[in-house]
Amino acid sequence: MEIPGEFHDLLSSKAIAMVGTIGGRGEPQVTPLWFLWDGERVRISLVDGRQKLRNLQRNPAISLVVVDPARPTYYVELRGRIDDLVPDPELVLEQAVARKYTGGWTDVEPPGTTRYATSIVVEKITSQRGH
Repeated sequence: MEIPGEFHDLLSSKAIAMVGTIGGRGEPQVTPLWFLWDGERVRISLVDGRQKLRNLQRNPAISLVVVDPARPTYYVELRGRIDDLVPDPELVLEQAVARKYTGGWTDVEPPGTTRYATSIVVEKITSQRGH
C-alpha cells in the first residue's frame, strides 16, 4: 500500500516512531524507535537478542506511529507486517538511521552484535491531519 505524499515530510523528519509488536503471551509491546524513510518504505534496524526482534520473528505483525512533535494531532500510523529480516553485518541500515537522527554514527552495542534490517509492508494506514 502506498503511503500518501502528505506524510512523506513527517516520515523524513527526525520524529521518533512508536513501534508496536505482539509479545509471546499475546500482549502488546510498544517502544520508541528510530527509523528510515527511503521514499518508498519505512525501514528499521533491529538488534539480536532484543524483545522487539524476538516478537517479530515469532509474529511479523507491526504497527508504527509517527507524530509531529510540533503538531501532536498530526500523525500517521502504518499497520502491517515486516518484510524479510535480513542480517546487516556491515551495519549499513543502522548507520543510515543514526546519521538521520544525529548526523553521525557510534556503535553503542557490544562488538559482534548482530543487527537485522527490515521494512514494513503496509496493509492499513490511519492518520490525523491536525486541527
